[in-house]
Amino acid sequence: MTFKNSTNASSQNHHAGTFADLGIGLKRVFDPHLNWHELATLRRTTKVIMSIMLLATILSFVLGQDFSFAGWIGLVTGIAVVLNLILVDQGRLTNYSWGILGCVVWLIIALNNRLIGDIAAQSFYLVMQFLGIYVWHRSIEKQDQQTELISRKFSWLQGVIWFFVTIIVYLIVLFFSKHLNGTQIYLDATLLPLGIVGQILMTYGYRSQWIAWILLDMVNVIVWFNQLQITSPGSTSMFVLQIIMLINAFYGAYLWFFGQQHSSEVI
Repeated sequence: MTFKNSTNASSQNHHAGTFADLGIGLKRVFDPHLNWHELATLRRTTKVIMSIMLLATILSFVLGQDFSFAGWIGLVTGIAVVLNLILVDQGRLTNYSWGILGCVVWLIIALNNRLIGDIAAQSFYLVMQFLGIYVWHRSIEKQDQQTELISRKFSWLQGVIWFFVTIIVYLIVLFFSKHLNGTQIYLDATLLPLGIVGQILMTYGYRSQWIAWILLDMVNVIVWFNQLQITSPGSTSMFVLQIIMLINAFYGAYLWFFGQQHSSEVI
């Protein structure tokens, strides 16, 4: 009985500690001062890329002349995603404040366009933002005088496992997309599996996440180009955003593979 009570108490303390860490992480993520500080202290090259990406997002909105509700949502999505991606590039914790906003507004657009795979992907991303806050906050706190997440790598065997996971999830999403009368189902069905892999690897700080993001962004460019041809809601802003995200994915891959400190740990 004593052992059982001790185990229960230990479990309760663990859960309490987890929620406490998440609470502290959320407080830091949504701290306006920290958000401004982490944007202001980005590398000069990163700031230039961020400025170009934001300018392109705003210009695409103006030139597209889609001032409907969906058009404005597309603009907000673009700005939030750009800031989220730029902060992820340098392993900054506050990327999650913009990530949560970006997921919510992107989900609205995906619903309007009946993109089943995109709806599932954005719902998954939204949930993962909170796990990411917990993991990144704890990881950064453990690093000695480091404010940026240190990237990690994994083995070839794990890469093969994730490849098969991607294929299995793709087939499942494809099955449901066909039965739900989704749009561009064969392309759209790739978004969730690639997003799952990319988001999980990102959450735990693996640099190989960028392989998944580059592939996903390539597919998204095609998907939203096709949506643009039929003048779907918010398609102009979203198409330009996909191009911006693809360019950023290559930049993020460069930083995480060559431009940041790496952990020697292979997990």
